Amino acid sequence: MADSGSALAVFPSLNQVALVKRALYREGVCVEMLRTPKCLSSTGCSFALRCTLRELDAVRNACARAGMAWGGAFEECKTEGGLEYRPCDTQD
Repeated sequence: MADSGSALAVFPSLNQVALVKRALYREGVCVEMLRTPKCLSSTGCSFALRCTLRELDAVRNACARAGMAWGGAFEECKTEGGLEYRPCDTQD
């Protein structure tokens, strides 16, 4: 599923990522929920939403409406060695 237009939005808990996923689904935005890759997770127990880069604003807006902070967004890039993650600046 990951391609040059994919991104991960990282959240500190399963409850938070599920809340945002449900809010996005009600808006017609379908995202994939997954464990945060180890290279992006300091605690090892965070979760992420995979979406397109264009959908990151919808994720940010859903978080703002819920009064919830998130752990950041990362562009997913395919490399010869696998996936690489680059920070996205999507926050105001």
